[in-house]
Amino acid sequence: MKSEKKAFTLIELIVVVMIISLVGFLVFSEAVKQTKKPERLEPLTLPLTLKRVFATAEDIEFFCISKSTDCYIAKGADIIPYEGAVEFGKNLEVYIVDRDNNLVRLDDFGRIKDQKITLRYTLYANRSTSQIILSNDSGVYYLPTYFGEPEEVEDLDSAKELWIKEEYNLRDSGNYY
Repeated sequence: MKSEKKAFTLIELIVVVMIISLVGFLVFSEAVKQTKKPERLEPLTLPLTLKRVFATAEDIEFFCISKSTDCYIAKGADIIPYEGAVEFGKNLEVYIVDRDNNLVRLDDFGRIKDQKITLRYTLYANRSTSQIILSNDSGVYYLPTYFGEPEEVEDLDSAKELWIKEEYNLRDSGNYY
């Protein structure tokens, strides 16, 4: 009787190793994506980063305390710390333009954890955001509410003009709907 040895060929072993490697790569790459921290938030990256990180169909409230160094996300009743780096500069001030087209500095956003909230920014379920003007030691930034891109502008008056222009265009245009 002739004894036959049963074994894998080299090709079969290579195919098995490749399949195991591919599965491991896919699992590992998905784990890296899930553990990746959110991007660094700055005045010009705030709207786009929040839209990208929180692509949900609910309102998201982003707020900061401690001179805008500790930031949080409020989703429904849950408040979670923002894990990414935050750099809003020193002496951050928040402004809006009221109905009479006057520039108004916002000082009172409320309190949480017995600390004053220094910045509050909302990402709505329809992907629009709060319209605000931010000013710090580095510059002045206009953050529009709908389709425009955040801009660094020369001064508060320039930001006010952009605000008024956008408000007029949205009220007067049927293109929006």
